[in-house]
Amino acid sequence: MSLPGPASSTGDGEPPDGGSVQERETVAEDTEKELRARLTRLTGTARTRPLLELFQILADRYWRAGPGQPVGLPALDEAIDCLAEAYGHLRPGDPMRAQVASHLGWFLGTRQAMHGGPESDRQRAIGLLEEGVAATNLPPVFTCVARLNLGQLYLAAVVRGLQSLETSTLLAGADHRPARAEAERAIDCFQQVLAADLLGAEIAEGARAMLTCAETVRDLLGGLDAGLLTGTSIDFGPVMRAMATMQEVQRRMADGVEAGRMPRLPNLPGARATATVDPLDFPVTVLHGPEPVPSAGDRARRSAAPVDLAALRRALRERVAGGGDPHAALAALLRPDAPPPPAGLVDDLVGLATSVTHAAGAAATAADRTVLAVALYLRGRDDADDGWGDVDDDVRAAAVTLSTAADALPADPSGAVPLAVDLARLLDGRNPEGRVGDALHDRFVPVARALHGVRVQALAWSRPNGTRLLLHTDDGRFRDGRPDGALPPRVVVVGAEPLPDDDAVISHVASARQAGELAGRVPLRVTEAPVLVVDPRGGHDEAGLVRLCRRLYPRAVVLGRADGGSDGPGTPEEVRRRLDASMLHLTCGVSVTGALELAGPADLDPAAITGRTTRTATEGGLVILPPAGDGSGPLAEAFLAAGFTGVVGWARPVPRPVATLMLAVLHTGLVRGGLRPAAAVRAVRRWLASPDRRTPAGLTPAPMDVTGPALADPEYRSAMVYHGL
Repeated sequence: MSLPGPASSTGDGEPPDGGSVQERETVAEDTEKELRARLTRLTGTARTRPLLELFQILADRYWRAGPGQPVGLPALDEAIDCLAEAYGHLRPGDPMRAQVASHLGWFLGTRQAMHGGPESDRQRAIGLLEEGVAATNLPPVFTCVARLNLGQLYLAAVVRGLQSLETSTLLAGADHRPARAEAERAIDCFQQVLAADLLGAEIAEGARAMLTCAETVRDLLGGLDAGLLTGTSIDFGPVMRAMATMQEVQRRMADGVEAGRMPRLPNLPGARATATVDPLDFPVTVLHGPEPVPSAGDRARRSAAPVDLAALRRALRERVAGGGDPHAALAALLRPDAPPPPAGLVDDLVGLATSVTHAAGAAATAADRTVLAVALYLRGRDDADDGWGDVDDDVRAAAVTLSTAADALPADPSGAVPLAVDLARLLDGRNPEGRVGDALHDRFVPVARALHGVRVQALAWSRPNGTRLLLHTDDGRFRDGRPDGALPPRVVVVGAEPLPDDDAVISHVASARQAGELAGRVPLRVTEAPVLVVDPRGGHDEAGLVRLCRRLYPRAVVLGRADGGSDGPGTPEEVRRRLDASMLHLTCGVSVTGALELAGPADLDPAAITGRTTRTATEGGLVILPPAGDGSGPLAEAFLAAGFTGVVGWARPVPRPVATLMLAVLHTGLVRGGLRPAAAVRAVRRWLASPDRRTPAGLTPAPMDVTGPALADPEYRSAMVYHGL
């Protein structure tokens, strides 16, 4: 097996800088002396780059001497030693490891094939080349070259094994002859080389010939294994032709390198950028030759299957967190006191996150880009100084990626904002001139101003460790919440997780951007045009609560089955016509799909809750959902999208008597107390926590004893949540 020629020479044999060969050799000698002197002073991973630079000089020396020439063997031996040590300094998952493994495999194979090296060279070469072709960050054309050489190694071993055996030995049993699996692997390598079609017509012709030989040898071994061949029926002609074909292909590869038809080995000291770039951004190798004429089969070839973006995101979540919260897992990795991540994890995260953002394209979310930025930062932070001088490349890439994500972060519903803020602080701490934190601040200033205008002190995000990140609306700056968990008097929380804090008025939004939009809406007085939807299908009779609501809302339109009559049965269409209500109270079932179970019987899906008829775009009412728990989130979002300013929902189901009392306290606070919805929900929490609680006035009969300890259950206090402003 032979390899492409020296990486530093040009196709016509002249030095790339235009100087004479003698001048080139003088420069190389001086550089070699300097590198050897440096290596005497270095230890550990810091030796990696100078070792690879010295390897390149030795490789050039070997190629100038001529492959297979005894005079070049010392240079080849030392070049292999340099590569082997450098390879040992690169941990699994390092982006350079595949490059070095491929080179080392090529050179070991050269020594074994061209200089009669030991069988251990072939075994090591195969293992290293297998590692190279399995990597995703090797440029496609060099992966193709590696596969071609790998196939030659497998085929050569099988052919030489057959040549060395007598016929009687071949027939003695499978234990005495080459393994058929090696022929199968050679076939697979050649088939992939031909399918890639990257190495030009002449090399493809040679690969096709070797594929035919490998298939012939495989069939020969298959016949022997099956006992179908006898000593008189074995034809050794294919074996001899296989050897001749391999020698011819080796000659063509060497000629192709000199003529520019065969890609050269990449220059390792300059390959760091290629190793760390995304595979989709690899430079293209141009191979000279006649333009291929597509066949009918080529024209009919199906296009590649579309990338499954959801599957990529699932794979990324699984890799970083298993079945847990990926943002929590990444936040834990960012902590200065965190233990080192498992070997290969960070590089896997970089690869998967890069694949997600590329597959998503313009649809990549802020969370997608934030996760990629974190992965890049972790790789840059954890990389030791290996002599390359590019430790900060990944950190700079992380800063650029996070800045790109900044525009979409206010609309992020996934909880990526705390992770992005933590990363921005780390990046600015490493490079104060980067000002990534200022970029995030600028994107959230409009939201902060809008909320400040409606007397909200802070926008909050919960962190996985139980703390909170606060965006203070007076200056638009992010700060960590107080260690004791206390919140400002009026706070809006991004996310649906309830925060049982009796001292704060709390409401929930899906994103910071939604909070800013809702701040621009004018809430209607709940008594202006209320609508009560009461038990439209039966089974949810709350007579006492309905009587209280009729007294509190004497102008209410009543739909459904209510004592004292109603204005309609409560069908989905009737409810849709009442989306202009100042207060829409719903007492009905919620299906497992999150739809309202109304008269008909018919369901009103969240997707159908759209449109209004008489209200302006800036006016909105309040919705009070049934205490079903699980379906509140999608329904709340649907009603907010339809123009309401707020929705009272439920984090979890509660017993009907408890829910009746909570709703009675809520309505009483809204009407008689004149409270805004978020403050009325806080009043419910306080009522549940008070040992002096009393049955709300007008609720008769009381659904349960309100003086006992049962109502003080913290699960009840955090069950009712308010979405909106």
